[in-house]
Amino acid sequence: MLTGLKNIHTSRLSDLLNITKTGPIGLDLGLEKLNMVQVNSRDNHPEIHAACSDYHNSNIDSLFTEPKLLRNLISSIFSKHRFRGRKVISSMPSNKLKLLFLNYRCTQGQEHSEALLTALRDRIGTDLADNIIDYIPINPDGTEHAEHIALVALAKKQDVEAYLDLLTSCGLQVVALEIGPVAIKRLISIMSKQDNTQKTLTLNFGAEKSYLTVLWDGNILLDREINFGMDAILKAASEGMEINTQSALNILHQYGLSIPDHEANLFGPDFIDNDIRATIHEILKPAFLTLAAEIRDVLVYVASETRGGAIEQVYLLGSLARITGIDQLLGTHLSIPVKTINPFYGFSVRSSNNMLDDLGPLAGIAVATGLALRGVTQHA
Repeated sequence: MLTGLKNIHTSRLSDLLNITKTGPIGLDLGLEKLNMVQVNSRDNHPEIHAACSDYHNSNIDSLFTEPKLLRNLISSIFSKHRFRGRKVISSMPSNKLKLLFLNYRCTQGQEHSEALLTALRDRIGTDLADNIIDYIPINPDGTEHAEHIALVALAKKQDVEAYLDLLTSCGLQVVALEIGPVAIKRLISIMSKQDNTQKTLTLNFGAEKSYLTVLWDGNILLDREINFGMDAILKAASEGMEINTQSALNILHQYGLSIPDHEANLFGPDFIDNDIRATIHEILKPAFLTLAAEIRDVLVYVASETRGGAIEQVYLLGSLARITGIDQLLGTHLSIPVKTINPFYGFSVRSSNNMLDDLGPLAGIAVATGLALRGVTQHA
């Protein structure tokens, strides 16, 4: 049988927990930051109870070999923020998890899990006994003999156990593990009810790769990995401006990716800043044209799969989404609205808590918010 990461796609957390007014903490350990969000359910409406996004200033692997580093950070977070309890729903760190898109066929009477395992062995070419595996159906309405598609999550048992041990050593009680696309799906599904957009494309930027996920009326229609990420942008920017990558990152955060004003007053106070933005835009334009072409390919695929259906909204999250103006830049190359995600959109926030002042760009805590929502919604 297929062993799940806490049965991430089938279980309802309500079967596992006695959920009270405040749900478990959504904990997302990223390559740069530890993101934590906790949500209340007030009159069946989500309310942000507490949130933080703190740099851990460590290589993720060093947190496993020196758990005291993470313990100290979490202890500091609990002393500064109003998180309630120590129960968490977390996602496996991205460098410990393999996600792949898999096609498989079921013969008559064959279980999906059995057919998928067979296809996965053929694809990977190695023994799967040392892995924990789960999957999310991409075309759940396919016929019994049709080709099926699934997003498969693959993690080494020893890595999962080490991560659970690490969180436990920090005084946390892990009630569920989940993968990023599931958390994002839950978040987008709830946000879509606010603005009535049921057909969305989410672009989650990573360091080396990014992920395009299409949500269609509550189901994952497509999840595609692309070779585009923060590292490629920083390399292009550093080479174009002849500076190191850290300086390039600082400049991108300072000036953003907004479209420059070509009619700026030569003698105006903002002319130099505008000139720098124009230089950044010119250097990075080829990379973003390539990204826009990838997105347009997905739009064509979606139209073919849905008999002419169209994406209504593009959401951006992850590393590059923290840079201002990226939604505006991409929007100039696409024919649909592009928006940097605000995971708190439509939610109330505890007025007595000034948490928003220290979070930085909210797009960075989208996964943590989606994880936290599992504890207080019926979308688990």
